[in-house]
Order: sequence, then structure tokens, then C-alpha cells
Amino acid sequence: MITIKDIAREVGVSPSTVSRALSDSPLISEKTKQSVKEIAQKLGYERNELARGLVKGSSGAIGLVVADITNPFFSDIAQGVGEVAHRCGYGVMLCNTAGKTNRESSYVRLLRRKRVDGLILTSATMDDPYLGDLAKTRIPFILVSRLCNSVDAPYVVANDRAGARLAVEHLIELGHERIGFIGGPADVQSSRDRMASYREVLHEHGLAEKEEWMSFSDFTQAAGRKVGRHMLSLPERPSAIFAANDVTALGVLEIAEELGYQIPDDLSLVGYDDITYASLPRIQLTTVAQPAQEMGQIATEWLLSILKGRQSAPLHRIMKPRLIVRSTTAPATN
Repeated sequence: MITIKDIAREVGVSPSTVSRALSDSPLISEKTKQSVKEIAQKLGYERNELARGLVKGSSGAIGLVVADITNPFFSDIAQGVGEVAHRCGYGVMLCNTAGKTNRESSYVRLLRRKRVDGLILTSATMDDPYLGDLAKTRIPFILVSRLCNSVDAPYVVANDRAGARLAVEHLIELGHERIGFIGGPADVQSSRDRMASYREVLHEHGLAEKEEWMSFSDFTQAAGRKVGRHMLSLPERPSAIFAANDVTALGVLEIAEELGYQIPDDLSLVGYDDITYASLPRIQLTTVAQPAQEMGQIATEWLLSILKGRQSAPLHRIMKPRLIVRSTTAPATN
């Protein structure tokens, strides 16, 4: 590995001069800086950013923890984070928890050991015990698309109750009375909020709330297939299903077609998120859109403003969702 001493020997200056030149110190002449940088490039020198960060008190990187990187919703958040971080000269260290709380806690400890300057967490459940400990440290963090009951943490979320209301009221306006709901994990606030709003709207319209028509599960396509198969095999099945995210809705779509049901003639289907796949010609999923990329951007801008001392107040931002009607919903026929 090439070191500063190797560069100093080649240029004929002291190691301290090389160090200052590489840092663009005003104490070093432009001619010397140019010579040092040319030799450094020629020799293939790379800075030890970790050691440099320890000296400066900054690593120049932030940590991003996501629940499921295969879900395009989280990929969109990551894209928003990456765009702002890159523009501001920061790197992003990405960790994928696969929805496992213990893995998330482990990754947060790893990122702290790597001396990241701040954290963006998209996979916290409501009662993650490690968040309380994290809040006592000096490292700033923000939650995206998640809330936590035990910690007054900064967050950027979409209004999930309002979004779920849009979905269920759309189905009711189409004449559906037998409406099923497939949620995500019961310990995730967004999942609980979407379920609560679903039940609230049914009650307001005097519609039946049947236990076999609603379920907490996972935000996965496999969950959509499994729970969708159960609901569509009931003696009295729903005529419409609201899935609490688009990936789950794709699983329902898959199993409905396998069972011989036509979408939307036999079953209307609404998702949540408006991932890229939702608008594909073959799918055209009716869904509730939340601005994932913008949420990532807003969270990163706030975090970097904290790191640069320009901001001190915690961010509590609630984004407005919107209904996008496509081809998977239609008036009820029975």
C-alpha cells in the first residue's frame, strides 16, 4: 500500500508537507501541491478516510438502514437519500435488514463502529428497544416511513390513515361492500394505521367487518399470495381487496389469476406505495402513492443540516398521499 512517506520520498519533501498539500493547505505553494498530487495519482495513493475522519471528527458518510431493498419502495427512498448525499459530498453506507429487528440493531451498531456521521432508518418497528439507547448517543438519526412509540424521534412519513381512507372509500364508491384487507406486520405503525383506517371507513358506511377478511401479515409478495389464496377460497369471499403495499398486491394479483379470477371483473384490487411496477402495462395497479424518493431527500437534507450545524429542531414531517386509479378496480357486479 502506498503511503504519504512514499510520496514524500518521490517528491523530495517531508511527509507533513505531503499531508498538507493533499488537504489543500494554504501554507503549501500551488506548485508543490500540483507535484504532490501528480505523484500521488501516479503511485495510486488512496487516503485512509477512516483515520482522516477520526482526526476531523467526521467520516463523510451516513448510514441508511432499509427493511427490504428488493421492495422498490425502499429503493426509491434510497435513491432520494443517495442523490442528496452525493450532491453534498457525502457517501452512503446501505444495510438491508430483511425485516428482522435483531438484524437492524446489529447493523446500527456496525454503522456506529464505522463512525458514520448520522443514520436514516426505514425499518424501525414501534417498540424497538435499541432506539431508546440510540437516542441517548450523540449521533443524529431520523426515521423514514416509520414511527416509534417509545422515542420522540424525528421522522418523515406519509399520512397512512388518510391514504388508507382514499383506498377504501374508492372501493365503496364503486359499490363494493365485501372488502378485504391485507396488512403488513402488526408491530409496524404504518401497517396498524392502514388497518385502523380501513376498519373506521367500513364502520362509517355500515359495512361488515369480518375477521376472515382482514389480516396482518408481511409486506411481501409471498404474503399476498398466501393470504389472498385464503380470502379468495372462502365460501363468502371479498369482492375487493385493499393490500397495504404494492408488493403484497402483486401477490394477490398472481394468486387471483391462478385461481381463475379476472381482475377487475371478479375482484377489484388496490395497493399502496405506487412502486414502478404498479404502472406497467400488464399490471396497471390502482394504488395509493406516497412520495418515497422525496421522503428520502427531505430526511437526508435535514440530517445533513444537523451535521453542519444549520439545524437543531427535530423534523416531524407528514406527507400527503394520493389515490391513483388504474385498471385493477371496477364497479362491483355482485
